[in-house]
Amino acid sequence: MPGHISVDTLTLEDLGGGRTKLIAHSLFDSKEDRDGMLQSGMEEGAAETYDRLGEFLQTRKR
Repeated sequence: MPGHISVDTLTLEDLGGGRTKLIAHSLFDSKEDRDGMLQSGMEEGAAETYDRLGEFLQTRKR
């Protein structure tokens, strides 16, 4: 959202056997900023992005 800042961190952890754990963390300046982002549909958009990433990575395995 314009005018609102978050710091996003993405951590990838090798679990072995061709598996990777992805951890995403977003830090907002305030609870209100966080709630505003959630109300904007951010959570659904992020879930869709991770689903698409998973589909893409499946094509890379072949």
